Amino acid sequence: MHLNMKKKEKKYKPGFHPNSLANLTSKSGRKPDFGTRKKTRGVTLTDEGWEKLQLLASEYDCSSVSDLMERISRGLVEISVKSA
Repeated sequence: MHLNMKKKEKKYKPGFHPNSLANLTSKSGRKPDFGTRKKTRGVTLTDEGWEKLQLLASEYDCSSVSDLMERISRGLVEISVKSA
């Protein structure tokens, strides 16, 4: 290592690189499965409930819990309720 090596000069300030900005403003991406884009929603679950939903999503070949919930709400996956 040379002692008189200079630090690499930064051409752009942090957060202002054109590639970074393009990623933030890009609306392309994966086409929505059901014609409209999803919105972030909040769901409160226990760890056990979340883990069971993940297993169910896997069993029904869903890509995520979100996908499972979307399919249930659209009637594409049937669920049954067991009496306690």
